[in-house]
Amino acid sequence: MDRVNRLIYIGLVTVLTAACNPSTQKNKKEMTTDLKKTGMVEITTFKLKKGVFIKDFEKAALSMQKEFLEKQNGFLKRTLSVSQDSIWTDVVCWADQQSFEKTSALAEKSILVLPFMEKIDFKSVKINLNTPIIIEE
Repeated sequence: MDRVNRLIYIGLVTVLTAACNPSTQKNKKEMTTDLKKTGMVEITTFKLKKGVFIKDFEKAALSMQKEFLEKQNGFLKRTLSVSQDSIWTDVVCWADQQSFEKTSALAEKSILVLPFMEKIDFKSVKINLNTPIIIEE
């Protein structure tokens, strides 16, 4: 390793070590690897269909969450956000993968979900299922 790369490496290690050191973290919540809290995280990105008004979509998303999603076994929490380039990210935390799979199957047939789903451009949808490693408490 040449001298410059070595200095860069040492600098990165120093920064990461300081950032992860609890004594340098004032007013930060502790992190844990307790997988019992969240067994699976579903991260879905998508765009809306052309002509869909954001307010209409937000209303449909909230209604779907309150009337359908929150009533499903294994549902823990949800965050829906949008980027500046109009890519939406829907993050749903599940107790386990089976809860996600069962809810997905029910959603396909539910009239409570339809007003939400019909506003999404399905060609843009990407779904990732993740196992949480560190959970902030």
